[in-house]
Amino acid sequence: MATRYPILYRSIQLIAIIFAVVGYLFPALLIRWELILAMVLIALIGIPHGATDHIIFRNLTRPFLGTRQMIYFYSYYLLLIGAYAALWWFFPILSFALFLVLSAYHFGQSNWNFVQFASKFGAGIYYLLWGGFVIIAPVLLHYDSTLPIIQEIVRQAPPLIEPMVRWGIVGTVLGMNILMTLLLRWQQKLSARQLTEELISLLVLSLVFYFTPVLLGFAIYFVCWHSMSSVMDQIQFFQERKRDYSLKKYLGDTLPFTLLALIGLAALFWAQQQFLGTMQVGLLFIFISIVTLPHMILIDRLYG
Repeated sequence: MATRYPILYRSIQLIAIIFAVVGYLFPALLIRWELILAMVLIALIGIPHGATDHIIFRNLTRPFLGTRQMIYFYSYYLLLIGAYAALWWFFPILSFALFLVLSAYHFGQSNWNFVQFASKFGAGIYYLLWGGFVIIAPVLLHYDSTLPIIQEIVRQAPPLIEPMVRWGIVGTVLGMNILMTLLLRWQQKLSARQLTEELISLLVLSLVFYFTPVLLGFAIYFVCWHSMSSVMDQIQFFQERKRDYSLKKYLGDTLPFTLLALIGLAALFWAQQQFLGTMQVGLLFIFISIVTLPHMILIDRLYG
C-alpha cells in the first residue's frame, strides 16, 4: 500500500499510532468503547469495500456479460453463502479453520499483490505468512479476552496456551515476516524504500495489536490497511475500464449492498437480544465469514 498510495499510507499510520498511544495511556477507555469503535469502523468502511463484487464480476466477464452471466453470479454467490452457513452449523471447528486460512491468504494477497512472485506457490507462502501475522498477533496478545469469543464460534472451550508460548508464536511469525521481507529485497522485488515502508508497517501494526484491545486492534488493521487499500485497488481497476470513474461513483455503487449488509447485521443483533438476551461477538464473526467467502474468491480473480 505504501508505494501505491503514499498519502493514504501515512494517514493510516498516524491514525494507528494515535490509537496505540491512547491504548497505552488510557487502556480502560479503549476497552469500554472497544466494540462500538470496532463496529463503527467496520460499518463505515469495512463493509462497503466488499459491496462492489457484482460490478467487479461484470468487468471481469466482459465482453461476455449478459443476463445469463449475472444470474449465474447471484446464484453462485447465494449458493456459496448457503453452503458455508450449513458447514458452520454442522462443522464449526472445520469452518473456523477454513475461515482463518482463507482470511490469512486474502489479507496477505492484499498486502503483496504489487510483487511479481515466481510461482503461485511462493506467493501463497508469503500471503499466508503475512495474513497469519495480522490474525495471530491480536488473538494471542489478548488471548484471555479472546477465549470467550472463540468458544462462541466453535461451540467448545479452546485450549489454554501459556503466555510464554503465545509470545513465542507471535515473535516467530513476526520474525519470519521480517526475514521474508528482507528476502524480497535481496531478490530485488522490493526497492530500498519499499523495504523500509513494509518494516515500518509491521512495527506499527505490532504496536496497535499490543496496546489496543483485540477487537479494536483487528478492526484498525482491517479497515485502515486492508479495506482502504482494497477500495483504492478497486477504483483503479474500474478506472482502467472507465476513465471518469471516481470515488463518488464508487460510494454510490456500494450503497445498495452496504445497506443490505447493515440490515442483516441489525437483524442479527435484534435476534440475539430477543432469543439470547445478550450479544455474542462470535456470531458476528460467523456472519462476516459467511458473507465474505464469495468476496475473497472474487478478489483473488481480480488480483490475478
